[in-house]
Amino acid sequence: MHHRHRDDHPFDLRRDVDRRLLEYRELILDSLEGLTEEEARSAPIPGAPSLLGVVRHTAYVEGVWFDERITGRPRAEIGLPVATANSWKVRRTDDIASVTAECRRISALADSNLTDRGLDDEVGENRRSLLAIYVHVLSELGWNTGQLDILRAAILAGRRRAARPTEQA
Repeated sequence: MHHRHRDDHPFDLRRDVDRRLLEYRELILDSLEGLTEEEARSAPIPGAPSLLGVVRHTAYVEGVWFDERITGRPRAEIGLPVATANSWKVRRTDDIASVTAECRRISALADSNLTDRGLDDEVGENRRSLLAIYVHVLSELGWNTGQLDILRAAILAGRRRAARPTEQA
C-alpha cells in the first residue's frame, strides 16, 4: 500500500520538504503583515530579539545552509553577516520592506542552489546530504516561526492595551 499525502498524490519526500520550506517562508513574512515599523523593530519581551530581527535571521539561516554550505561561497559574498550574533540585529537602515526583500533575495539564491540536486546528493566541504541540510533548515525555521508567533502576539497584546481607554480612579 502506498502512503498517500493529503493532496492524494503518492508521497514524495522532495516535494514535501520543498512545500514545508515554502510554508515556513510564507509564515515568516506574514508575521510582519499589518505591523508598524516601530512594532516590528520593538522587543516586546525583555531579552528577546525584535520580530524584524528574527525575520532577518531566517534569511541568514537559509543563506548559510542553502548557499554557503552548498557552494562554499563566503558569507560576505552572499551578503550575510559574518558572525551569527549579528544576524539577529536590526540595522538602522532595515525596515519591513528591506528585510522582506532580503528574505526573498536569499530564498531565490537558495532555490537556485537546490534545483537539480537530489536529497541524497552530498554537498559542501563537509559532504552532508542535501536531506540533512533540509532537515536542519526546516528545524531552525520551525523554531523561528514559533518565536515570531510569540513576539507578534506580545506586540498585538500591547497594541490592544494601548488602545483601551484609561480608567479613572
